[in-house]
Amino acid sequence: MANSLPQHVTKTLDNGLQIVVIPMNNKSDVITTDIFYKVGSGNEIMGKSGIAHMLEHLNFKSTKNLKSGEFDEIVKGFGGVNNASTGFDYTHYFIKSSSKNLAKSLELFAELMQNLRLTDEEFQPERNVVLEERLWRTDNSPIGYLYFRLFNNAFTYHPYHWTPIGFKEDIKHWSIEDIRSFHSKYYQPANAIVVVAGDISPEVVFQNVETYFASIKNDTEVPLPHHQIEPQQDGAKRVMLKKESEVEMVAIAYKIPNFKHEDQVALSGLSELLSSGKSSKLQRVLVDEKQLVNQVYGYAMQAKDPSLFLFLAVCNPGVKAEDVEKEILAIVESLKKGEISDKEIEKIKINTKADFIHNLESSSELASLFGSYYAKGDIAPLLNYEEQINQLKKEDIINAVTRYLVPQSSTTVILRKDY
Repeated sequence: MANSLPQHVTKTLDNGLQIVVIPMNNKSDVITTDIFYKVGSGNEIMGKSGIAHMLEHLNFKSTKNLKSGEFDEIVKGFGGVNNASTGFDYTHYFIKSSSKNLAKSLELFAELMQNLRLTDEEFQPERNVVLEERLWRTDNSPIGYLYFRLFNNAFTYHPYHWTPIGFKEDIKHWSIEDIRSFHSKYYQPANAIVVVAGDISPEVVFQNVETYFASIKNDTEVPLPHHQIEPQQDGAKRVMLKKESEVEMVAIAYKIPNFKHEDQVALSGLSELLSSGKSSKLQRVLVDEKQLVNQVYGYAMQAKDPSLFLFLAVCNPGVKAEDVEKEILAIVESLKKGEISDKEIEKIKINTKADFIHNLESSSELASLFGSYYAKGDIAPLLNYEEQINQLKKEDIINAVTRYLVPQSSTTVILRKDY
């Protein structure tokens, strides 16, 4: 079986913390130490949206043994870089450093897990930082706003109804108790995965993780996921947004299955065909030939719960969003009719495989890749991905377009400054 993925080993501590090690043996002396918490905005409830992301910000404030900002200083001090991100399905923290700083990185993450102080004095100013981020990325950015409102309309019931930043009014109304309660439920060993990729041996990682994490107890049972199944969409939705913007924009989303579904490989091939690189279909038709847009994407989300295949386009000045929408739908229809060549399928395979292999060269990409599948609850789709791409046929893509890119499950959002 074709597989470029490196071997990985995994072990679970008595407290439920999972450890995943991807040894690269590349003599680089570089490792990436990650911790994934199996909680994202998809675990939030209406009225408390955005808390997973807020907690990501507060995670770098003071702890029992660290002053606010000291985490970053220590990492910088040993020549490391660190960052974090919050998604729909998980929250991810990482430190990239030399192999000899593994113990220190783990000690820092263990400190955050068990000794975060979460004081109101630190929370209030940071809430304002998050509000600023919401303004800058969503409210004052036409494309950010379009993206947020697309999810609000595509999902009526499931928490993918909002993106991880959350609703502005919710951000203004959280209390520090909300944040503490969320932390105590989800930031526990039984809900976490430590992933280390790079130039290091599994034994060393297991031993160090045990040293720093084995004694951390779970305070409560990790909550079971809420019963939140999006009802089947019963017709096309169309939304017009009025927003100050130099140009018009359009987004079209279709409902697709979750990341484990066998059709995800064909949908991933479709993303490659439509959006990857200068010669991709959307780029060629909409940007180069017809000069209607200056940027356009079409890609499949791979989320824990059923999610979306999204098209997003930013029109050129003077171009109507509806004209771009027509062109996108014409491309979709042409694919349903089978207008896709064997050469294009070969190219999808070559490019997808090249992208995939390229991502395996970096310890941080590897840790992210393995961690994201483990955090969503199943590594099999990743392990089988290359083999399935190799077997991808033209019919698979035609069937996926025909099955999922249908008006009934579509949400179209157009943004322009006036009507």
